[in-house]
Amino acid sequence: MCRLAIAFCAAVCLTLVSAPASAQGTSAASIAGVVSDASGGVLPGVTIEASSPALIERVRSAITDAQGNYRILELRPGTYTVTFSLTGFASIRREGVELPPNFTATVNAELKVGAIEETVTVSGQSPLVDTRNVTQQTVISKTLLDAVPTGKNLLSFYALTPSAVTPTNSQDVGGSKGETTARASVHGSKQGDTKMMLDGMSFNWFAGEGSGRTFYVNALTAQEVLVDVGSGGSAQYTSSGAVINLIPKDGGNRVSGTMFGSGTNHNLQSNNLTDTLQAQGVRTTSGSRSIYDLNGVVSGPILRDQLWFMSAHRRWGRRERVANLFHDSNLNDFIYTPDYNRPGEPAEDFRSDNLRTTWQVSAKHKITTMYEWQHNNVPNNFSYLNAGIASMESGNPYCYRNQMVMGTWTNPATNKLLFEGGMLFLDTSADTFTHGCAGIETGRLIKDSALSFPYNGNGPLQTETGQRPFKQRFSMSYIAGSHTLRAGMSADESVNRRTYTSRGDTPFTFGFTRGVPTSLTQYSSPVIGGEVQIRPGLGAFVQDQWNIRRATLNLGLRYEYHRVYADAIDTPAGPLVDAHHFDRVDCLPCWHDISPRLGFAYDLLGNGKTAVKASIGRYVSLASNGLGTTFNPQNAVVASTTRAWTDTNGNFFPDCNLRASGANGECQAMANGSFGQVQIRTKPDPNWITGWGNRGYNWMASVSVDRELMPGVAIAGGVYRTWFGNFTVTDNQFVTRADYDPYCIAAPVDPRLGGVSGTPVCGLYDIKPEKFGLIDNVVTLAKNFGKQTEVYSGGDINFAIRLPRHADLSGGWNIGNSISTLTGFPGATTSKANSCFVVDSPQQLYNCESGNPYQNRFKMSASIPLPWDLQAATVYQSLPGPNIAALYTVATADVARSLGRPLAGGTKTVTIDLLQPLSTYLDERINQVDVRLSRLFKLQSRRIQVNFDVYNLLNSSAVLWRNQTYGADWLTPTSILDARLVKFSMQYDF
Repeated sequence: MCRLAIAFCAAVCLTLVSAPASAQGTSAASIAGVVSDASGGVLPGVTIEASSPALIERVRSAITDAQGNYRILELRPGTYTVTFSLTGFASIRREGVELPPNFTATVNAELKVGAIEETVTVSGQSPLVDTRNVTQQTVISKTLLDAVPTGKNLLSFYALTPSAVTPTNSQDVGGSKGETTARASVHGSKQGDTKMMLDGMSFNWFAGEGSGRTFYVNALTAQEVLVDVGSGGSAQYTSSGAVINLIPKDGGNRVSGTMFGSGTNHNLQSNNLTDTLQAQGVRTTSGSRSIYDLNGVVSGPILRDQLWFMSAHRRWGRRERVANLFHDSNLNDFIYTPDYNRPGEPAEDFRSDNLRTTWQVSAKHKITTMYEWQHNNVPNNFSYLNAGIASMESGNPYCYRNQMVMGTWTNPATNKLLFEGGMLFLDTSADTFTHGCAGIETGRLIKDSALSFPYNGNGPLQTETGQRPFKQRFSMSYIAGSHTLRAGMSADESVNRRTYTSRGDTPFTFGFTRGVPTSLTQYSSPVIGGEVQIRPGLGAFVQDQWNIRRATLNLGLRYEYHRVYADAIDTPAGPLVDAHHFDRVDCLPCWHDISPRLGFAYDLLGNGKTAVKASIGRYVSLASNGLGTTFNPQNAVVASTTRAWTDTNGNFFPDCNLRASGANGECQAMANGSFGQVQIRTKPDPNWITGWGNRGYNWMASVSVDRELMPGVAIAGGVYRTWFGNFTVTDNQFVTRADYDPYCIAAPVDPRLGGVSGTPVCGLYDIKPEKFGLIDNVVTLAKNFGKQTEVYSGGDINFAIRLPRHADLSGGWNIGNSISTLTGFPGATTSKANSCFVVDSPQQLYNCESGNPYQNRFKMSASIPLPWDLQAATVYQSLPGPNIAALYTVATADVARSLGRPLAGGTKTVTIDLLQPLSTYLDERINQVDVRLSRLFKLQSRRIQVNFDVYNLLNSSAVLWRNQTYGADWLTPTSILDARLVKFSMQYDF
């Protein structure tokens, strides 16, 4: 009760000072510094004006305090002129101050006695070192996006961010991966904690526990893109994951715009099918059959100096050939037979249209609004196909239709007080087979243990699924002498659309072993998905930035409340299940958390060129409706179960009563005897699903040094450590460790398995037959059984070089023990982990510690002006190759020699990973060089840029993923870097 009272009082206080507000914040920049006279004495009362075309009101001002300090907040990214004036002193004007997002530029001034009408103009390099903020970030400017060769998509942003770790199979070549839903990890953060924003408003939906997205930003509308790679003690963010924030253009007092078009096809692509790849069983490599992008942005005034508009329209698409993937030659024979004349070539088509307005309501109030419509049609899920975990006929087709409405408001009420807020509503829906979104031929889904992917069909037919996230934020900033106080709150709400999912009259899929039926999985069908509602996801924070001479302390505290409930619902009867009614259930979960954040920055030499920084903070995992879906009352109907099946008559159909839980006909007993029954077999521990401090969390700590070596050259180096807590486990109340019998298997003789080759593999367990199918699961905290750990350790060295004539070079090197794997949506990233304790089966001790090595990544980009209005640019990436598993399928007869009996429940096979997780890698790296040569044509205020791009210049055939299933095709490449690709594009700016 005491903690609840404290939190309530804190929330009330924050509400009084800021109203319902934002934890997400914006990416506005600021200018700060100290004004002194010629003797070094500080000057109070100096008027500072920051002017820029980026401001619709043109000028923002401040006045120095008694210590000569000033700070101008909430500045749009852009180029500024800063003017200092005081009666009795000559004015100083500093020109060309470039402000990236979330950057505090230190601009000091020394005023000399003189006439007030006298002005001294100073120009020079903009500050490269932020001596006040601890947050680590990569800023991708419009100039950089226009200059370097990229696909202008999310993966392009990651390619320009040295510390971003992404799945190997998402490596993009000239836009070949399109808007693939790939997430990044930074400094050990989880891919599921990735946050994507538009002008400071999150457009994530609530799949993937809050990191999902169906809305795609248009990079051509960006003024800058900010990739936050470390919150650095800031209390504005919920999680420590990567934050990608696109800062859109606002328009201006003259009509301007950009028209962009690009295209290529397979005739402009080389062949990188080497003899080595062919020897490994590769018949075709990955490649682009076609890529096109037609994009236009226009902006200008509706009312000069008062109301501006921007409107963008895009049509984009691609067709890609997936390495070594072929259509099934016959969907009626239940055997996967690749048709080598029909390679897998999935396609994607995307359309979007938007309108954005910026309205300067008065000198103190600015409002922006935006509406965007999108339609994305994807007959096959590229992520599954490129990972080698799906065939063309089981590629999970979908299409998304989005409508987004967004608005933001800023109010610099005084030179010391700023209010800002925003709201976003996203109406999104997805289909798999209706409305012409897919329409591919499909049959019954089959998973053969000898293959790395299922084939023959997709399984469920789903219509009209989606979400309606509604997000709000509001905050207040107050400058009080050496303090800059910021407080705010955010609220997230969402309602899932009800979905109808059907598997037809025969709701089951098959399991084969080398073409022979061995098992089946049967499902409750049809299913109506209930409305799982987030009401609310609430965050409140307070942050004080305190300047003490050269030092800046960032002190923050954040409160989180997350509540989900599932509505009452009636489900229909189906072939294998009866109709049911379920009442509403609340608190799935109801969590409270308080997280402290601390950052420190020190201007080491006092000249704004060297900053020592440190930070530590507690962050909670992104959470949405995942647990509400897991523990939804309708899930009291056990949705699926497996059972062994012997196709005695060879008709590829289970001749048995699938409603009967026991063995009958060709079918053995259900693995879960509760199938189709209204029995809650998986429930949450009430001591975990509600209360304080039970949400997944992590601590992140960093120490770094930023140094401007010389004008235009800066370097930054840092070390990072992230550790996680509140892991969960599932405990079956019906069994104990004594209910499992041990056995060993013989590993195959294969030198590629290293020390495992030919040795007994023990530590394996099978449940006793009398306990098979008995399930009463409780999800609870792992600490109730033992200590589970996961720790990231790593470091970065980044550099930025601004050369004469607008040449730029930037990049960096990252080393760490975080590994990105392809284990399904929303992606998985694991640092060094240990779960060596027993919940139910002692087999949990088998390979219970991951073997993460330290891996290094290097990324660099450069653009160099050349004579005759030519410009050269490049992007270089050097990345580690994929990890390797050896998933070995063992028949029950081979297990019985050690176990003394067949596997329980008539189970035909068991699959074991022979290798320690994340421990094994081939000696291969992914080295990609992309280059561009541009010709610029300048016609007064208009500019035409014609680009000739070559992606994967060296025609690397690096393997991005390999078959993980041990057998004849083990380690066969299933995803390969696309071959050298030539691409043409043109951009017209007016």
